[in-house]
Amino acid sequence: TDHWGDLPGLWAGGWTAGRTVPLEIYGPSGATPEMGTKYAVEHFLKAYNWDNMTRLANLPSQPGKINVHEFDYKGENQVIYEENGVTIKSWPAIHAGDGSVSMALYWNGMKVVIGGDTKPNTWYIKYAKDADVAIHEAFLTPEQLVTMYGQSPQSALGVGTVVHTPPQAFGKIMSTIKPRHAIAYHFLNESGTRDKVDEYIRTTYDGPLTLAEDMLVWNITKENIKVRTVISTDDAWSVPGPNKPQKPDHTVPSQLSKEMLAGQWDISEVTADMVKEFKAKYNMK
Repeated sequence: TDHWGDLPGLWAGGWTAGRTVPLEIYGPSGATPEMGTKYAVEHFLKAYNWDNMTRLANLPSQPGKINVHEFDYKGENQVIYEENGVTIKSWPAIHAGDGSVSMALYWNGMKVVIGGDTKPNTWYIKYAKDADVAIHEAFLTPEQLVTMYGQSPQSALGVGTVVHTPPQAFGKIMSTIKPRHAIAYHFLNESGTRDKVDEYIRTTYDGPLTLAEDMLVWNITKENIKVRTVISTDDAWSVPGPNKPQKPDHTVPSQLSKEMLAGQWDISEVTADMVKEFKAKYNMK
């Protein structure tokens, strides 16, 4: 799911790649407890219980923990985070069911707003004003959803104009709130889609605009906003963190049974020299 599909990699990947503290997750409540962030994360860990238990047996436990900070999705322009000069506020969004939110980040006198998945709504119009950068979805056109995405005309019209925000509506939103720079996202931005999306946006908005795509960066200052493309390697190692990596604390026993361990094939003879050198280098017994 595009709503939280990257969580497994963030949780498990960060745990194995040097994160030293629990993962902090901030998210909205739902119309019922079962539709909120806390419930979702609790059951995420249940779904990934095999990964969780086997890593707890072999890795430090703290980085595998998740601390959930659930806030009321109905709160209007409420502060949900305030630390190190950064303030984040939220307000309701409208997307398929109760619980979606939009957010604004404030830092050093500047404001960046992200709508999240949402159809046009009055809260965004009210609270996204005066943004330096306003980010909001602009969905594919119904015709594109039929010809490129394989949807029926009935589904395409509903998804493209009722569940999501069509490009013309994105433009109307931006011409109303007048940000210093507008960013349209949540559509596959490629040669077969971008021209029509841009054309429809420009029927209702003529201000500064980026059609978002991967590897773009916006450098925001009070004087100007610069859009750049990142040049990076496709293969990158994790970078050193602020804290020293922790030792395994074995909070749970090995998850391998004696029956499975009996099937090991001893390779210690061929790795003995490497292991000896490694232990000597890091002063390990």
